[in-house]
Amino acid sequence: MDREPSIRITKNGPYRVHGHVPLAKQFIGSGPEGESLTWIEGEPWEDVSSYNLCRCGRSGTKPFCDGTHAQIGFDGTETAPREPYLAQAGE
Repeated sequence: MDREPSIRITKNGPYRVHGHVPLAKQFIGSGPEGESLTWIEGEPWEDVSSYNLCRCGRSGTKPFCDGTHAQIGFDGTETAPREPYLAQAGE
């Protein structure tokens, strides 16, 4: 019996995805002046019951995790700024 679809963030490690969550390559579709317009879905990866997605950005098998986070001492602590959105926005 398959698990319900879920994504779990591991401490200082990858996203753990379970339950046959589909994954496909994505490309940015651009306009005549090079502006980003839309996402274009590319070829899907093989459907598997679970996989780990890289969160450190250094995996040699992106988007999948290859364990590099443990070798580089990745700190996955995420914090959000507390200032209002308009104070953060730029042109």
